[in-house]
Amino acid sequence: MDERQKSWIWSDPGGYDRWTAAEACIYYERYNDLLDLVVVRCQVRVDDLVLDIGSGTGELARRFALNRGCQVIGLDPSAGMVDEARRKACEGKWGDVSFRVVDAPFLEIPYADGTFDAVGSTQAFHHLPECHKPAAVREMARVLRGGGCLAIGDVIFHCRADLKAALARWPEELEEEHFAYLETLQPMFREAGLSIHAEQLSRANWVVWGRK
Repeated sequence: MDERQKSWIWSDPGGYDRWTAAEACIYYERYNDLLDLVVVRCQVRVDDLVLDIGSGTGELARRFALNRGCQVIGLDPSAGMVDEARRKACEGKWGDVSFRVVDAPFLEIPYADGTFDAVGSTQAFHHLPECHKPAAVREMARVLRGGGCLAIGDVIFHCRADLKAALARWPEELEEEHFAYLETLQPMFREAGLSIHAEQLSRANWVVWGRK
């Protein structure tokens, strides 16, 4: 994430909620469907323990907790986002939900092997540089229990050539970031001991998931 993005997103979590709720621009097309599908693909049950990485203001955590009765822990590097998520969870009585500030939530998950029934992440993986993505997938798989599911909802492309075509086609809506590619996610998931499946929801948003 560049400093301009970080400054805007981290300093205005309420504005971020309004932006995502409006499903504005290519990044947030079918945003609510994306979050819902991540929950569905994880196939969680009541009282399952779920980790939400890059939890932001808590909208994915809310769905796991209120809609599925899960225990949820959210990790995010932004204290402002975590404060807003905590406020919303308290006011909305989301249940057994907690949020923590963690500087590198994809790469240094502060929990033991096999702790979680599911790990979910939405609209956060593209902030992680490509060179760190394999380690992040391994780290997320590490904290999954046997049979647990990892699900990522984000802007994703088949390959670098597809990203270049999208940047040319939608130059006013899309800028180059650390987007993931299906052609590289597939070996990452398999090397981490996960199956892999993918579903496209909009022009650029996908859900990719796998079970341990």
